[in-house]
Amino acid sequence: MEKNKAQADRKKEIRREALKRRDCQTKEQRREADGTIFEKLTALPCYREADVILTYVSFRSEVDTFPLIRHALAARKAVFTPKVLGRDMEFFRILSIDDLQKGYQGIREPTGHLSYDDYISQFNTLQTLICLPGAAFDRNRHRIGYGGGFYDRYLSKIKESRTGTVKTAALAFDCQIFEEIPWETYDVCPACIVTEREIIL
Repeated sequence: MEKNKAQADRKKEIRREALKRRDCQTKEQRREADGTIFEKLTALPCYREADVILTYVSFRSEVDTFPLIRHALAARKAVFTPKVLGRDMEFFRILSIDDLQKGYQGIREPTGHLSYDDYISQFNTLQTLICLPGAAFDRNRHRIGYGGGFYDRYLSKIKESRTGTVKTAALAFDCQIFEEIPWETYDVCPACIVTEREIIL
């Protein structure tokens, strides 16, 4: 029990430190890093070959996903963003940025009703890329989220039964990367982490 508490406390400490680092960047630093991360991500095969993009909607000092959303829509990819429903989260399709409105904790959420599950059930095979947020990451791709567990639960569920392939990429600034962070067996690691300095595989 003490070990679990110590691990939870350490996670909270790292989360606070990572978010402090992220918030301390200037607007110019963040804008430049956002652009580099966008270019790196959209050049990856997992993005270029994807039929469907599931992505978080950036909030506060997170890596900006609005250019990604616009790019994916212009490339005629099916784009889905998350909506919090109680303890869980589901992704619903958007056809434009206008399909987003303020929702859970002020984060913009989709107004549509076509879920990712319902969408993919219409096809035999699709390639999906999920773009993940996070507070902190390490070089083994472990992730510390914001404490709600939404993405860990969703990713665990999505692995159970899906049509086609699902790949994951986390978007983060270099200041959010630690050498090693605490992790649990139920934590889901992204396949890669894209920062302005590197792609961690």
